[in-house]
Amino acid sequence: MSAQPELRELTDRFTSEEPAEIRRIRTGTVPGAPGSYDQYFTTWDFANGVVRDYSMNLYQLVRMAADESLPVESVRTVFKTLDPIYSTFLGYCGFPALAEYAGRVGRPVADRRELLERLVTFTEYVNRLAAWSHHYFPWHVGEEYRYPEGEIAPARERAAAPTTAGDVRRVPVRLTWQPLGIEVTAELACDLNEQLCVDFVKSLPFTVVQDHAVVSGESMYAWAPLVSVVPTPVVERICDAPVGRLRFSQATGNKLIVQYGPTSETLSSPVLGRVVDEHLDRLPAVGRAVWESTFRTKELIWLTAELL
Repeated sequence: MSAQPELRELTDRFTSEEPAEIRRIRTGTVPGAPGSYDQYFTTWDFANGVVRDYSMNLYQLVRMAADESLPVESVRTVFKTLDPIYSTFLGYCGFPALAEYAGRVGRPVADRRELLERLVTFTEYVNRLAAWSHHYFPWHVGEEYRYPEGEIAPARERAAAPTTAGDVRRVPVRLTWQPLGIEVTAELACDLNEQLCVDFVKSLPFTVVQDHAVVSGESMYAWAPLVSVVPTPVVERICDAPVGRLRFSQATGNKLIVQYGPTSETLSSPVLGRVVDEHLDRLPAVGRAVWESTFRTKELIWLTAELL
């Protein structure tokens, strides 16, 4: 029996509801009590990283399955070789449904379309787990590990660099954050990454949990209900992007990213658009609230993206 309908139902539910697996691992109620010396933080820490890594590697397998130059059976073999490293460990850490569905994904397939459908559906499911895992992870422990002030001052003082991306042919969208009651208008860069913008528009409207980056700087991201494998010819280094830039990171979970201040990461990411100049001053308040939500309080902030 196909696992896709069951997985889609779970994925849809997890858009607005915390998965039981995440709740159990963060509250120390995983059956079997995985962890050394009667503590579960290390299990939580490892599982959080492995879920994120797993979702990113699954996405690369989706790209391989979509590549008609690669034999279907070769892609399935790669999945069956790579998958146990992740799914077996996560099953032990309290994700039995993930481990079960991973086994179904690896079964023989009739054609490329079937394998691609399995992988896309499973990737969307694992992306939802990664989103909730990121939100509830206790990032506040990082308060004890701060850089000396002299090393971070230059980054704080650096003005956001001008973008090299063009500014023509736009599609307007509205981004709203609740319960903050803040909304902004943004424009999708259809002149730069047209196919990506088409995929993004097809996924609208959606409402998902908004979270904050914990490495890049003053950026917020949210896992979108979308798995896009289209070409993205225009990319931009995160540290070079202007305030208000919208990015869409296919490779790290298919996340919608909004930059609201200085960033330092040198990784490049596809350009999706930009918040209009008139609304840029609204972003810092959102960013600060989302940082508190992700880093400390865990109070949910919801992002709604929709066409204007």
